[in-house]
This record gives sequence, structure tokens and C-alpha cells, in this order.
Amino acid sequence: MTVTELWVHPKGNRKDRENLSKLPDGDLLHLFRTFAAEVTPGELHNKDNESYAAVVGDEPIGRSLTLAVEVGRYGEEGRFIDTTTMEEKGKFGKKDAIQVVTHGVLLLPKNAKSALLFLERANNQCGVIRLLDLFKERFMLAFPGLRLETDALLEGEAWLESAQLVRVSAYRRHKESDKSENYEGAKQPKWAGDLTHSLVPGVGAKSLPRAIFEGLRGGSIRVGELLSFDEDDDESEAEVTLEGNGKRKTFIIGRERRPTVSYPLSGHNEDAWSPDKIRNHVFRPEHATDLFDRLGIDWTNGNTVGVWTAEELKAKMVIRGGEQS
Repeated sequence: MTVTELWVHPKGNRKDRENLSKLPDGDLLHLFRTFAAEVTPGELHNKDNESYAAVVGDEPIGRSLTLAVEVGRYGEEGRFIDTTTMEEKGKFGKKDAIQVVTHGVLLLPKNAKSALLFLERANNQCGVIRLLDLFKERFMLAFPGLRLETDALLEGEAWLESAQLVRVSAYRRHKESDKSENYEGAKQPKWAGDLTHSLVPGVGAKSLPRAIFEGLRGGSIRVGELLSFDEDDDESEAEVTLEGNGKRKTFIIGRERRPTVSYPLSGHNEDAWSPDKIRNHVFRPEHATDLFDRLGIDWTNGNTVGVWTAEELKAKMVIRGGEQS
């Protein structure tokens, strides 16, 4: 489960953030819920990446909204196999989407200038992301003078300072030259393939020296030198794995200086979590409270209870010009 921050600013001015509870048509939390309840599978259908989605549940509680979105890809042909008997149970065609249900939990304290959307993935898919993309498009039509931004939340520096480096990896592309380079028409060097090299702690050690991570991050150490690549090898960016406080994060140095916030849910061969279990997991102090604290926003237990009013349930964005979303 990853976390995305939602915030709004006037068009052309990213410095000033808007109060998300006082948008022209109401509270962002309420507007998002009505949009999710009314959007159709046809609108969520993404033909470009052959993905089908449908909202199959929403549950507003307090200052939260828990969503269930069915999502699946299509475009391939194949068979369904019972892995206990190894026998065929059926076939699927190019127009058949194999669906899984993924969840999202949107949190927004009253009058805050940031909301947090916790996103569950299954089979590397997340239907709530497609829903968010469409909501952003509708938001621009409803509020042409405002912009809705969505940013992946990153791990804090405090975690990076306390975490231990347990692996450094990189791909090496080795150039293979034709041996007969002394005659006219000799072949140009070609890529022979990608070789993965990793550095891990030695026997009896639990981690690599912290100086390696700092050097890679600061640019004073090249991963090719660290992994003893040849001078003519083309090295990839360094991929590092850190462990700390029960978390294990792998990210690429250079592409991102800090890993994204993520929380493990169910593992292989474990039952998927229910919406209630996911929401309660998000409500835990080390998740919601801690992340909002980083943003300078208070999240209290009072935000986790309460029934929405009829007015809040029907709050709706209005397309400027009269048409409603």
C-alpha cells in the first residue's frame, strides 16, 4: 500500500495552498465520494492500456472514505487452470478482463490543506488510481482557476538516517566486440546483454557500511567502481535496499533520493484484506497520525468516527457553464 498526497493551488501559483474543506462546491472529501459513486465503468474503461475498472463499494466514515474498485486487464487469450488438479476450468478471450478488487482510503481532516490517499495494489494493479486520474480531469473542468496536485509521499529523512543498508545492485551492459577488428568491414560493438551485480553484507554482518549509501547518494561513489565493473562497461543507476523499523525499501539512487512510503498488506497465499481491516490499518497512529504530523496537520481519533449527513452525501462538483459532473 502506497500513499499519495492531494493538494490544491490557484492556477499559476503553486506556493499558496487552498483549504480543501472550502472549495467552491464544498469539501474535497465529499466531492470525491459523489464522483466515485456516479462514475461509470464505461468512463473508467482505459482502452489505451486495455484496462477495465468499476467502483463496487464506498463507505464514508468520519473524515474518511473507503473505496473498493474492481480492476483488470484484457487483450490476451488463454486458459483457466485449477492449480490443485492441474486441469483446465475454462478459457478466456481477448475481450475478457480478469478482475481483482483493490481498495483506497482517502483521509482529510477538516480545513486541512492536504489529503492523503492510501492505495492498495493487487497483481500490480490499482483501480483507485484510474478513478483519481478521472477525478483530476473533472476537477479542472469544475474549477478552471484551481489545480489539483497528486504527489507520492516519500519516506522521511529520519527513517533514512536510522535504516541499514543491506544490498546494492546494478545492471552492467557489457560490450562484445568482434575479434577481427583489423580488417575493413569489421562489426561494430554490440550489446551482449545485461548482467546484474549485487553487494551484500559479508558472513556474520547484518548490514553494509553506512558510508556506501551516503557516497552513492551524494555522488562521491560510482556504483560501477563499487561493483568492479570494467571501464568500458555501461552501468545502470544504483538500486539500494534499506531496512529499519520493520520496513524494507528498495529504490533507485539518482532517480529518487528517497523511497516512497509503503506498507505491506497481505502476502502470497494469504487472504485479501476486507475494507474494514484496511481502513483500521490506515487509522493506526503510526500511519495516519504520523504521516499527517509530517505535513503539519493534526489527525485525531475524532476523525475516525461520525456519520455523513444527507447534504454531505450529495455534494457535487458543478462544471462551470451549468453541466454537472
